[in-house]
Amino acid sequence: MSWLVMLNETYNNVFEKGTNGPLPIAHTTQNADIEIIVDSDGNYVSSRVLFNDKETLIPCSEASASRSGKNPVSHPLHDKLQYVAGDYSHFGGNKGSEFHKKYMEQLEEWCSSAYSNKKVCAVYNYLKKGCLVHDLIREGILVCDNNNKLIDKWTGNKDEKPPIFKTLASKQNQSDAFVRFGVAGFDNIVNLWDDPKVCQDYIDYYLSKQKERQLCYITGEMVPCSNNHPKKIRHPADQAKIISANDESGFTYRGRFRSAEEAVQVGYEVSQKAHNALKWLIAKQGKSFGDKVFLLWGTKAQKVPSLTGDTFDEAFLYEDELNSNEPMIYTKEEIARRFNRAISGYKASIDSHTDLALIGLDSATQGRLSITFYREFHGTQGNELFDNIKAWHEECSWIHTYKKHNNKLIEFIGAPALDDIAKVAFGTEQNRVIRAESKLIGATVERLLPCIVDHAHIPVDIVHALVRKAICPQNYKENYNWRKVVTITCSVYKRHRFEKTNSKEVWNVNVDNDSMDIVYNCGRLLAVADEIERHALWLQNEDRETNAIRYFTKFAVEPCKTWRIINDKLVPYIRRLGSKAAMYCRIKEEISAKIPPDKFAELKNLDGRMILGFDAQKNEFRRIKSGGDKK
Repeated sequence: MSWLVMLNETYNNVFEKGTNGPLPIAHTTQNADIEIIVDSDGNYVSSRVLFNDKETLIPCSEASASRSGKNPVSHPLHDKLQYVAGDYSHFGGNKGSEFHKKYMEQLEEWCSSAYSNKKVCAVYNYLKKGCLVHDLIREGILVCDNNNKLIDKWTGNKDEKPPIFKTLASKQNQSDAFVRFGVAGFDNIVNLWDDPKVCQDYIDYYLSKQKERQLCYITGEMVPCSNNHPKKIRHPADQAKIISANDESGFTYRGRFRSAEEAVQVGYEVSQKAHNALKWLIAKQGKSFGDKVFLLWGTKAQKVPSLTGDTFDEAFLYEDELNSNEPMIYTKEEIARRFNRAISGYKASIDSHTDLALIGLDSATQGRLSITFYREFHGTQGNELFDNIKAWHEECSWIHTYKKHNNKLIEFIGAPALDDIAKVAFGTEQNRVIRAESKLIGATVERLLPCIVDHAHIPVDIVHALVRKAICPQNYKENYNWRKVVTITCSVYKRHRFEKTNSKEVWNVNVDNDSMDIVYNCGRLLAVADEIERHALWLQNEDRETNAIRYFTKFAVEPCKTWRIINDKLVPYIRRLGSKAAMYCRIKEEISAKIPPDKFAELKNLDGRMILGFDAQKNEFRRIKSGGDKK
């Protein structure tokens, strides 16, 4: 349960700084549909339908924050029409008057307590009149039929659809409209959801009601404990909880414990602070892949890297957050400089009292949220984490040209993002884009995280999946998609070879003309053949697939036999190029001299070194054409 300790500490640190941070305890957020303003005497003033500024901070009890259709508990102040409107049933409401009765009893108790608030009392005085629906119908906010009953759905002309039906979700009717209140006449703050005094008064009132004290397993103190822990953790519609034990009939905990309280007891304030801090951090810097969410944070709200992003993001987004006015330059040296500066910036916040944590969350069912990944880094362990992050981006460094920034395609040198690795390894080309199922992406990202955080080896099945995709260009209608597959495969396979070999084999983006590796040179040879034909086709304004690409897969399986076919087909293109073919032929002969014929004849099923050699040689040709080195 140390994650609760870390989050609770984070909450306290953020609130001490007085910054805009997590929600206050005993509060949640809700999208409101209608706003009603009353005066200090509890008289109706105005109302409006909400469209853009719907999100509302509302007080809640432990029960109301976890309410469902089976457990209709009212919120203390702002709530749905069926709770707040005394005349709801008079206009056809079918939920009964019991909801409103309990709501008013609860609101009256707050107004009668030592923590009463004048603005809340004004709302209570207005609601006692039981005319809320009537006022909203009179103002044209709600719509009735000929029998003076609220209509469920609008069936008339779409152009004449009332605003209330435009703001409600498709399956909602007017009775589901959520109402928030404001009070005019006391001070400049009209909106109750923005009033810190109303917020604090409710917190003090609610905490004063909690009399029973139990042992909190987190703090070790005797405090009021929570039975219903918060939901809406990953997003506002999230129903899953991390801590819950409401299944007494299914023997979830029986056999080990006699009651849920024996399994775990968490203080109410600790639970509220930890969950609210987690919600805030996920919204602020969490990375979501389907239902999975990954979050790295520091208890003092330090700046931390994203972990799942590519090198470009780590290098430039760090500077963006510092409001840097430096121009965006994408050279190799500039990206490296900014990336190293970002890592140094992260390290600067590390001291002996620093606490960092990495958590992964996923829901197996709609109501259960599991912690699938968790690491803590205390003190100077944070430096080790950042060193491992730096090592990942350096050891997976390759040239990539698939990324867009400010709607422009850019080239960057570094490691790809983890979700891009997952999509390429296990996805397919769909509507000109490489896509994969979100659960598969999330699961793959989770498997790759230890490769960064712990400097663990990349799972071999992911490496093999990437190589299989890279040697099959025919699976991609769009050449830029295959190009993306090739460069990401090079990044990952480069790191894989570094891990696999005792000599810590290092492959660079620049072609290694001295390498005697036969598989690597086979890839280079194929790149030369592709470039010869591509150049000849370009001179005649032809745009089609080269023979080298057509036979790419077959070459990877039987290189010697396939090369004879490809080489024979190169003859007319070499003739067409004339003197321009001299450079290509010279390079082809130099590479061929490094491939022993007897070993070449026996070679089968080439591995990822072929892709490294192919793309490195292609990069060399691009460098030659551009007239200089890629820096």
